[in-house]
Amino acid sequence: MAEQTLRLIVRTPRQTVAELDARSLRVPTDTGQVGVRPRSEPALLAVEPGLVLVRTIESTSFVATAGGLLRWAKGSAVLLTPLAVAGDAAESVRAQLDAELAAPNADLQLRLAISHLEAGIVSELRHRAGGAPPRPEAPR
Repeated sequence: MAEQTLRLIVRTPRQTVAELDARSLRVPTDTGQVGVRPRSEPALLAVEPGLVLVRTIESTSFVATAGGLLRWAKGSAVLLTPLAVAGDAAESVRAQLDAELAAPNADLQLRLAISHLEAGIVSELRHRAGGAPPRPEAPR
């Protein structure tokens, strides 16, 4: 059964929000929804704020996230995010995330900024991989 599931771990800087055995994930990105399955090629993905759909063997679960990075390989996936809420009902999970985001503190703002920078780095790495090699910087 291990080949049919992907171990998903959702982590924030303060806690592990969820650990689920997923048959598939649907993840929001800047280009639309991306599907992830247990036997997908290893990859790194910049996740946009939104709702991650997690299909397990028994049911469907949801993870509302403020964005972050998702990496997966060899039957496991880790979502690193500054803020996430997990549950079984999409609307309640989304409402909980909205409530968390409505009262941000300085720590949360810093984590969101770091998440934005990480997404920019991933985007730049993708761009460079498909384009010309980086130019060396001039000595200062």
